[in-house]
Amino acid sequence: MGKKLWRVGQRELEYIKEAIDSGLTGMMNQRLEEEFAKKFGVKYAIGVNSGTSALHSCLAAIGIGSKDEVIVPPLTFASPAFAVLYLGGVPVFADIDPDTFTIDPEEIRRKITPRTKAIIPVALYGLPPDMDPIMRIAKDHNIFVIEDCAECYLGKYKGKIAGTIGDMAIFSFERSKHMTTGNGGMIITNNEELAERARKFSILGYSTLKAGAYESKPPKEIIQDPNFDRHLFIAPNYRLPEVCAAMGLAQLEKLDEFVKRRIDIAKLYSEAVQNCDWLKPQKVPEGVVNTYWTYAMKLEGEDRGISWHHFRKAYLEHGGDPFYAAWKLTYMEPALAGMKFKENNIKYEKGLCPIAEEIQPKMIQLKTNYGDMEYAKRQALALEETIKKIDGLKKR
Repeated sequence: MGKKLWRVGQRELEYIKEAIDSGLTGMMNQRLEEEFAKKFGVKYAIGVNSGTSALHSCLAAIGIGSKDEVIVPPLTFASPAFAVLYLGGVPVFADIDPDTFTIDPEEIRRKITPRTKAIIPVALYGLPPDMDPIMRIAKDHNIFVIEDCAECYLGKYKGKIAGTIGDMAIFSFERSKHMTTGNGGMIITNNEELAERARKFSILGYSTLKAGAYESKPPKEIIQDPNFDRHLFIAPNYRLPEVCAAMGLAQLEKLDEFVKRRIDIAKLYSEAVQNCDWLKPQKVPEGVVNTYWTYAMKLEGEDRGISWHHFRKAYLEHGGDPFYAAWKLTYMEPALAGMKFKENNIKYEKGLCPIAEEIQPKMIQLKTNYGDMEYAKRQALALEETIKKIDGLKKR
C-alpha cells in the first residue's frame, strides 16, 4: 500500500473481496453496525455515506422542522449548521471556551429560546466538550443532544466514551478521520425510536426498516407484492455502500491502534511546545481524553511580530509538513454570511461569537495521522526548531 494509505492493508482487501464474493447482500453493513455498536457499548448503530448525512438523519429523527432552533458551535466544519438548514431549521451559534476551543455551556444557556429543540456539541479536534452542564441544560429545557464526534473516536469524558452521553451521536469515516472508508459515517444511539426514524430517513423513508439492521429484512413475498407500500415519507438515500462497510469493519478492528498513534504523536508536539509562551495548545481538562484528530494550537504572537503566515513559512522551512488553519467561522462563510431569520430575530454577522472570532485566525492544526513514528518525531523536531528560530530572532 502507498505511504498515504498506511492505515489500509490486507484485511481491508480480504473483507472487500468477501463482500463481493457473497453477492453484496448487505451482510458487511450488518456486521459493521453490530461491531461498532459493541465497540461503543450502545444498542444501535446505523451506517450512512457521510458524517453530514448522519447529522441530517439524526436531526430528521428528532423532528427538526421550519424555524426550529438548534444550537451549534461556530468553530467547526460547516456540517452541523448545514444539516439544520437542510430541514428548514435555524442554526444558532453559541460561542466557545477560549482554552478548549469547544462550545461553552454558559453560552448555550444564554442562547436557549422557546424555539430551541436541540444542541449539537462538537468534539473539536478530538476533544469532547464539557458534557455534564450541556446535558443538564438539555434536561432543564427538554431538548435533544446530538454529539458530533466526527473528529473524536474513543475520546472520553469523565469515564464515558464520547458519543455515548447524548441522545444520539455521529461519526465520520472521511479519509482524514481516525478510521476511514474513504467516505462514510455512523449514527449511534440507545433510543430505539430514534434509531428507527434515523434509519428510515437515511434510506428513502423505506417502510420495512427498523432500529437494527438485522430486523429490517422482510420476506420477499411482502416486498415483491404489487400492493407493497415502500416509502412512508420523502427522504434521501444515504445508504453506506457495502464495499465501504467491509473496509470499515477492518478499520474498526484496528481503531485502538490508530487512536493510540495519534495520542503518541500529540505527546511529541506537546514536548516541543512546553517552554513556548506564544503557542497555546488546546487545553485538555482533567477527566477528559483527547484523541487528537489534529494537534490544535493558538498562536499568541501577533503583538510580538509573529504572524500566522510567518510561523507557517518558518515551520515549512524547517521541514514541517503544510498544515491547515481553522475553518472560517461557519456564519462568516459566503454561504451563510448576512443570512437573516426574522421570526427568530437572528442575523449572521460579525460580532455574533467574539471569542471564536478572535481565536479562529490564530489557529494552527498540526497533522497527527502518521504511520511512521520516526517521521512524526522529525515533525515534532521541526516544530521545536521553528520555535527556537523565532525566539532567537525576537531576541536580536
